[in-house]
Amino acid sequence: MSTTAYTSPVDKLLTLGKPESTSPESWPNYLELGLGPEHIPELIRMATDLEFRGPESEEESEEEDPDFWAPVHALRTLGQLHAETAVEPLVNLMAELEDDEWMFEELPSVFGMIGPVAIPALSTYLADPSHEMYSRAYASNGFIEIAKWYPESRSESIAAISKQLEAFEENDEELNSFIISDLVQLKAIETLPLIERAFEADRVDEFVIDLDYVLEEFGLKEREVVESPFLEMFKEISASSAKQKETSSPTPEESYVLPPTPARTPSHSGDKIIKFSGKRITKKKGKKKR
Repeated sequence: MSTTAYTSPVDKLLTLGKPESTSPESWPNYLELGLGPEHIPELIRMATDLEFRGPESEEESEEEDPDFWAPVHALRTLGQLHAETAVEPLVNLMAELEDDEWMFEELPSVFGMIGPVAIPALSTYLADPSHEMYSRAYASNGFIEIAKWYPESRSESIAAISKQLEAFEENDEELNSFIISDLVQLKAIETLPLIERAFEADRVDEFVIDLDYVLEEFGLKEREVVESPFLEMFKEISASSAKQKETSSPTPEESYVLPPTPARTPSHSGDKIIKFSGKRITKKKGKKKR
């Protein structure tokens, strides 16, 4: 819990408690609380107040302590206010969050709402190898959100990510994978030659993303469709089960049919499965969203 005092109406964020984990379009309208541009300095102070979400606060019950969630609400408010002066403090915050996954996942959306003014600071953070790799990957996510909210900045966002990928020999392989995934999300087909060079140099973690998936997402290759070995097995089990139900008063011994030993195959749905790889949902093991 923070010992810092906050004035009205900013202090209302201290009482809201755990927010819904939703897309920015579904966030509450925090401006209806009376918050405006004049409150930006105090909102920045709240969003970057590490006492709210430090180890001691985590040990308390977050469900009973609404203060724990105040920085999340402050972040969202800064996004809705398009608070350009918040960019530098929030970019610097990424270096201090450690494993606070909830805050990390909110920040790219906030940068997106603030706009292209955040691109230089995010580019500098992404390029700095002294920062933890996963936080740099979240910085790269910010470019996706900026391009989403401000389509006219798409080229600038792609250029910022591509510049970092040009250093694929020095980058961590997993970082290369994450920023390639970002380029794929932006449908940046013009970066394919650079992406292919990174793969050819064996500098991409293909557990995160592989070249086939890149080509498929760019519309340059059809997805490989394979028959699922599980399908026939399930059909046989279902048929056997239906047949047993037709018999009268079977004994337990008669009712049990030993299913065939399944082969190890990908999971599936429907008669066919689509074989492809994709970006990890969670970048870092650690504090999960509550």
